Amino acid sequence: MKTPQGRDRIKRFLRHGSLPQLAAFYAVVQMGSVTRAAEALCVAQPTLSGHLRKLSESLGVVLFEARGKTLVPTDSAMVLLETAKQVFAAFEQCELRLASLRVQSSGSGNASEAKPSDLEPVTDSAIESAQELPTEAPPSAAFAAQAAHPPQTRTAAAHVG
Repeated sequence: MKTPQGRDRIKRFLRHGSLPQLAAFYAVVQMGSVTRAAEALCVAQPTLSGHLRKLSESLGVVLFEARGKTLVPTDSAMVLLETAKQVFAAFEQCELRLASLRVQSSGSGNASEAKPSDLEPVTDSAIESAQELPTEAPPSAAFAAQAAHPPQTRTAAAHVG
């Protein structure tokens, strides 16, 4: 896959369908359990474990250390966690802006989307702006299921099983 100049470093994120993997990773860390994370994301536990394995392999780092039946996030996992928060916050902002455009286009009687000529190109400064988005709150859309399955406690360790 050919990427724009300077984007070779992120090629691994673009090649491996990382968003479902990132969501699985984020849910495991936030919910403290592979089982609860799988339930919250409505996926089978083996599927979620596969996402974690593929993400770890594509990044070339170990994300969790097994200590008995507990998965403990590594330093690499904590770095990835901060990045995951930024990614999901950027998607939340994008969805809010798109929702506004949907309302505008439905109100004008014109249900068509913006034309490619109306769109601004993605620039490095736009990407840098997205990287500076706040990361305090978890992404509500990606983890709405979390409310249906609240964790008993939130810890940095995740229980396997």
